[in-house]
Amino acid sequence: MLAMRPATPEDQRALAAMIQVRSEWMKSKQLPNWSSWGKHVQELAGNCSRRGGEMWVLVEDHRRIVGCTTILRTAAPWAWTAAEAGEPAFYLNGTVTDPAERHRKLGTLIADWAVDRAACENVTWVRRDCTSSALAAYYEQQEFKLVREISTVGGRTSYALERRAQRVPEVAVWLISGIPTPKLAGRSRTPVTGKRSNVVEAARFLSRSWNGAAEPTMSM
Repeated sequence: MLAMRPATPEDQRALAAMIQVRSEWMKSKQLPNWSSWGKHVQELAGNCSRRGGEMWVLVEDHRRIVGCTTILRTAAPWAWTAAEAGEPAFYLNGTVTDPAERHRKLGTLIADWAVDRAACENVTWVRRDCTSSALAAYYEQQEFKLVREISTVGGRTSYALERRAQRVPEVAVWLISGIPTPKLAGRSRTPVTGKRSNVVEAARFLSRSWNGAAEPTMSM
């Protein structure tokens, strides 16, 4: 059985282990930027004990952590307009899943859970942004709409995406039974690896945002 619950400081060791496994899996597949994941394992896992964001973990049978994400309420000023920033929204950051479970589309499940939870809390949007065109395309497979592309400092391009909050009744079935999402949703969602890693930016932003600093909001 799968369930989403708030992360606690006691989860840090298990989160670090999962993120490390993700890094090693990327290395074994010769995927780019695997070393960035490895260098920032502890920093990313440590977000479970920092204030200012809501880190959630996806657990199997109430024990094993197989995924995580963090919900922030503050928009990146270069990705979203002042009017958009004034709208109620979740900003997803630091989404990581266990590569051994990738056939279950857990990243899609986490995204659908966030959309459903936002609707329950009368939040209008679920948003995320990244610096990888391939990752942006993956998010579009999860029904996020590309809002804009932005040129940022250093010559990078950021992709801002959003999905309107709505109830997703299937989420309750997936989280209770652990049924893989494609069987219910009927959508083909194959994970895509980005050309540029967002780990460094996400780690820095998530760490500093809890101390009141403005940094880029990136999703994984």
